[in-house]
Amino acid sequence: MPLIDSFAVDHTIMPAPSVRRAKLMQTAHGDPVEVWDLRFIRPNHGRMGDAGIHTFEHLFASYMREHVNEEGVLEVVDISPMGCKTGFYMSVIGHGDEQKVADSMLSSMRDIAALPADTKVPAANKYQCGSCDMHSLSEAQEIARNIISQGVSVVHNEDIALSPKMLEQLS
Repeated sequence: MPLIDSFAVDHTIMPAPSVRRAKLMQTAHGDPVEVWDLRFIRPNHGRMGDAGIHTFEHLFASYMREHVNEEGVLEVVDISPMGCKTGFYMSVIGHGDEQKVADSMLSSMRDIAALPADTKVPAANKYQCGSCDMHSLSEAQEIARNIISQGVSVVHNEDIALSPKMLEQLS
């Protein structure tokens, strides 16, 4: 079985909050595709709760697109939570600037944190959401406030890569 790219980096030294261009690919037509690791919580040092991450997903996907998309340069294809609940993956077509992605993530956090307490979560109904009863705006805002208080750094794969020897030992 091929090694998944995210398993080639050392999660014990991965900082958070951070952004990392995790993977570069090309479509069959030569369009660049990037997968970004948007890390909110240090791996194995906590995780987002179910209701908070779910509401956060509904909000973050829209705000991040508003801040990071640039017509003809970069367009978000998908933003999805990680199974480990420590961040999200963002797939884009185009080439993203690392600092712009970090700034966009922080701006999105500010947008979420600034929502009034009575804000209706978008698409949180049985017609548009598969778990419409599992939402918490206050938990989503707490996630955002924690990220704002720490700031967002840029991480490079080579700085946290597992050595070939370590990868062999872990196989």
